[in-house]
Amino acid sequence: MSQPFANPTSPSSPHAFPQQRQTLAVALQTLAERLTEAESTGATTSGKLELSPAIETLAQAAQHLRQSRFRVVVLGDMKRGKSTLINALLGAAVLPMDVNPCTAVLTVIRASETPQVTIHYHATERASTVLDIETFKRDYTIAPDEAKALADREQIAFPDVSHAVLEYPLPWLQNGIELIDTPGLNDTEARNQQVLNYLSQAHAVLFVLSATQPCTLTERRYLQNYLRDRGVALFFAVNGWDRLQSSLVDPEDATAVAAAEANVQTVLKTQLADYCGDRYAERVFPVSALAAYRRRVPNAEADLTGTGLSELLQALTQFLRDERGQTEVQHAYGVAQRAYWQVQESVARRIPLLDQDAASLRQTLDTVQGEFEQLREIRDRFGELIDQTRDTQAQTIADSFRDYIHNLEATFETDFAATQPELNMGAFLDPKQRSQFQRDFQRAFERYINDRLAAWEFMARQDLAAAFTELNRQGQDYQVAYAQVVDVMNEKLLGGRFHAVGAQDTSANYSPWSDRLQDLFTAVPDYLNDTMRSFSLFWQQVLQWGLIYACISIALRLVAILFSSLALNIFGAVALTAGAVAVQAELVRRDFLKAVKQEFAKHLPEIARDQWQPIYNAVRRCFEDYKSAAIEHIDQDIDARQGELDNLLHQKEANAVHREQEIKRLQNLEAAVAADVQYIQTIGAMALGE
Repeated sequence: MSQPFANPTSPSSPHAFPQQRQTLAVALQTLAERLTEAESTGATTSGKLELSPAIETLAQAAQHLRQSRFRVVVLGDMKRGKSTLINALLGAAVLPMDVNPCTAVLTVIRASETPQVTIHYHATERASTVLDIETFKRDYTIAPDEAKALADREQIAFPDVSHAVLEYPLPWLQNGIELIDTPGLNDTEARNQQVLNYLSQAHAVLFVLSATQPCTLTERRYLQNYLRDRGVALFFAVNGWDRLQSSLVDPEDATAVAAAEANVQTVLKTQLADYCGDRYAERVFPVSALAAYRRRVPNAEADLTGTGLSELLQALTQFLRDERGQTEVQHAYGVAQRAYWQVQESVARRIPLLDQDAASLRQTLDTVQGEFEQLREIRDRFGELIDQTRDTQAQTIADSFRDYIHNLEATFETDFAATQPELNMGAFLDPKQRSQFQRDFQRAFERYINDRLAAWEFMARQDLAAAFTELNRQGQDYQVAYAQVVDVMNEKLLGGRFHAVGAQDTSANYSPWSDRLQDLFTAVPDYLNDTMRSFSLFWQQVLQWGLIYACISIALRLVAILFSSLALNIFGAVALTAGAVAVQAELVRRDFLKAVKQEFAKHLPEIARDQWQPIYNAVRRCFEDYKSAAIEHIDQDIDARQGELDNLLHQKEANAVHREQEIKRLQNLEAAVAADVQYIQTIGAMALGE
C-alpha cells in the first residue's frame, strides 16, 4: 500500500479539518467493528485470529479523534491585554475588559450552543456551580492592584476554585479547539502546578507581550524556566503595537514611527528568536487587540488589516491543521495500516494450516515452541537493558543534582542579584518597612531557587533525552532479532517466506513481518506520535514535565527550610549595623547578601543529601513506566501469535472446519480491510486539503 500524505501546502477552512476528523473517527471505528465481527465469526469456524489488540488500538484512536481537543494556552503578565486579545480572536465579549480587570481563575473557553460558565472546585466532593457569563465576569475578576498584592503575599484570589469552563457559541472554537486563559505569570505553588498541568497537555502556547514594555525580566524568566525546549509550539502576540505611534511626540512622523517599531523588533528578535527556531516570522506577531476587537465584535467579517489579528489567526489555524492535524492523520492511517498487516499476516498463515488435520497441526505447532521461548528471552533481555539504563541514569542524574547544589555557593552573589533588582535596601533600613522588605526578600529568594533548579532541570532533561534516544536505538537491535525469530517461526509454519502487500523490499534480506513489528521495541506509541520516530512525543512529555514537577516541590521545601533560618539569623545580625551605614545602601546590600550567602551555605550539604532521593526516584519512575508499557506491548504480540495458533488447533480438535468456506471468508476479510484502509487514507488526504 502506498505511503500517506505529503506535507500540505494549500490553505483550507479552519473548520475543514475538524469535520473530516470526525469522518476519520467513524472510519476507524467501522474498521474496528469489522474486525470484532470477524473474530466473533472465527470463534465458531477456524478460530480467532487474536486481533483484540488491533481492535482496541483502532477504537482508542477513533475515540481520541472524536473527543480530543486542540488546546491553546494563553499566557501573559498583568496589563498585557490578554482578555481583549482573546475576545478579539473569538469575535465575542466573553471576558471582561473594562478598567483593566484581571481574570482571577484559570478559564477554559470552548464552543457550545448554550452560553454559560461552570465553576469547578479543588474539593471533588463539592458540586460545580453554573453561572451566566455576566455573573462570572462580575464575580471572578479582580483589579490589577489587588492581583499584585495577592501575588506579593503568595495568595490566590479564589483558593477553593480549581478552574472555570466558559462555553459560548464561538465559530473559531467549533469542532474541538479550546483556549485556556491563565491568570498572570506567577511562581506560587498552586498556580505553577495548575498551569503546568495544562501546558503539558497543550498543543500551542500564545504568549501575550506588550509592545511598550517588551520582554520584562518576569517574562524572560517564565520563558526560560517553564517553556524553553518543552516540545510545545510558542506563538507571541505583541499587543499594543498601535501605541508605539501614539506615544511619540509627533505621531505623524513616519521616520520616527519606523524607528520606534524597528527598536522594539530588535528587542523581540534578540529575546525570542531562540524560542522560535527558524520560524520567527511565523511565531511573533505585532497586534493591536483593542482595534481588532472594536472592528470584529460588531462584525465578524470586518476588515482587520493593520491590527495583526488576521495574521495571528491564520498562523494558529494553519498550525493546528498542518502540524498537529497531520500528526493525527498520520497516526490514524498508521494504526489502520498495522491492523491490515496483522490481518494479512494471520490470513496468510491460517489458510495453509487449514489443510492439516489436528494431529499434524499439533506436531507443526510443537516445532515453533522453541521460537516462542526465544521471543520471550529477547523480551526479557530488553527489560534488563531498560533496568540497567534506569539504574545508571538515576544514579548519575541524582549525583549531578547533589553536585549542582554544592556548587551554588560559588555563584550565589551573581545569581541571586539577577532575581532581586527591585529589592529596596532603604525599606530594610526603615523599621516601619522592614516587614515588607522581608516579604520582598522571601519572594526574591523563591525566584532564585526556582531559577537555579530550572537551570539544573534543563541540563538533566538533556541527559535523560540522550539516554532514552540511546535506549530506543538499542531497542531496534532487539527488534531485528525478534523479527528474525518470527521469520523462522513462519517459515516452519508456512514452508516459505511471506511478503506483505505493499512491502518495499522483497529481497532475501527483507524481514517479512517488520512492518507489523516496526514499533514493538521503541518507546510506547503515543496517540499523537508517528511510531517510526526514535524518540516519541509521549516520552518527551514524560521527561519534560516529570522533573520540573519534582523541582517545584523541592523548591517549596527549600524555601520553607531555609527562610525561617535566614529570617532569624540574617535580619537580626545585619540590622544591628544598619544605623551606622544608613547612607551607604550599597554597603548594606553587600553585607546583607554576604550574610545570606553564609547562612545559605550552611544548609547546602543538607539540601543535597535530603533531596538526592526524590530526584533518584523521579528518574527511576520514568524508566519503570517505560519498561512496564514496552514489555506489555511485546507480551501482547507474543500472546496474540500463540493464541492464534492455539485457537486453530482447538477448533480442529473440537469441530470440523469447512476449508473452502473458511478460505473464502478469510480472503474476503483481508480484501475488506484493505479497502477500509484505502478509504481512511483518502479521508486523511481530504482532511489535510490534498
